[in-house]
Amino acid sequence: MKRLALPQVTLCIVDTRAPALAAESLRHSMAGIDFGRVLLFTRGWQPPAPLPGIAVVEIAEITSGADYSRFVLRDLPPHIHTPFVLVTQWDGFVRQPEAWTDEFLEYDYIGAVWPDQPEGRNVGNGGFSLRSQKLLQAGRDARITELHPEDLVLGTTHRAMLEAEHGVRFAPPALAHRFAFENRPPRGPVFGFHGPYNLPRVLDENTLLGWLPQLPDAFFRSRDARRLARALLAHRMPRAATELLRRRRAAGRRDINTRALGWLAAAQTLVTPGARPR
Repeated sequence: MKRLALPQVTLCIVDTRAPALAAESLRHSMAGIDFGRVLLFTRGWQPPAPLPGIAVVEIAEITSGADYSRFVLRDLPPHIHTPFVLVTQWDGFVRQPEAWTDEFLEYDYIGAVWPDQPEGRNVGNGGFSLRSQKLLQAGRDARITELHPEDLVLGTTHRAMLEAEHGVRFAPPALAHRFAFENRPPRGPVFGFHGPYNLPRVLDENTLLGWLPQLPDAFFRSRDARRLARALLAHRMPRAATELLRRRRAAGRRDINTRALGWLAAAQTLVTPGARPR
């Protein structure tokens, strides 16, 4: 397939917790696309090997979701010199370059649809999102004082103001479904995705086993880790599921309950032929 040229788009990730996985995510997105620039914002990390096409930008430590939101809304815009930026995270990347349409560039913000939000406030997820320069500058409006979570700030809390006073155009849900998926499985070709629980759809078990050790303990204590464990079993990846739950317990989740133990038993039956859950 011919490579997709997107010189008007900068691809970026902001990550100081798992920069090696962030670099892997960027490489996946770059596999079939030539972006205008590719930026990895991180702190004190030296890649073990060259990262062709990726510029590593040193920033202050991101220690919380609030820090991340502040950086994306306040500090990211000066670094973006192209008309658009594709903001991604370690747990999301381009899945099908062939699903790209230039119609995406007709809007200032597009991300996966939030199924729990009403029409007009449901586009969308910031973890894999395309944003225009107009949106970046509008997001720095001094009236936006509570910055976290940044995607909800843009897509729900201040969406009406951004549309009325800055002329920001949010993509319609039908187009957003073609752009990315997060909390609902894709229907037909979709350009990208976000969410660790979607990784088993696009990566094999051996790759995921290599990714798990690179994640901090905070991830294994999270709800996302629990959802990923279920997804690993649903995609018949028992070794990865077992390792994830082991890390979850080691990270201090002492509330591994009957359901979680059931997952471990189910994983063991897949790993060991003839074994039965107890």
